[in-house]
Amino acid sequence: MQDDADAEAVARIQELDGQLEDQATRARRDSQPATAAARRMHQRTASAHERAMVAKRRELAAHARAIELHERAAALQERLGHSDRAANARQHAEHARELQERALEEQTAQEAAATRGGGHRAG
Repeated sequence: MQDDADAEAVARIQELDGQLEDQATRARRDSQPATAAARRMHQRTASAHERAMVAKRRELAAHARAIELHERAAALQERLGHSDRAANARQHAEHARELQERALEEQTAQEAAATRGGGHRAG
């Protein structure tokens, strides 16, 4: 009698073990599309972040060029005797500097967010 009870217990445990294995297999199979989707989303996010960093570097370069050109224009206007135009060009250069400073702050914030969030940084 004890042997029959033991045999039944073993059979029941084996049955439960098989059911658990089936559930685990289904869970792995069912999670595969979600895992693949998460991987694709991560790749898209990393790619978008890289594009944003490239765009920010280009923006900073454009501001630097604008500052240089406005300063050169101010010097030329000054040499030509147009002090009012030279002052205007210097104001434009100053505005470009302010925009450049703001862009640098944004770039620093983006890099800090990427570092905190485990994101990718542009090299």
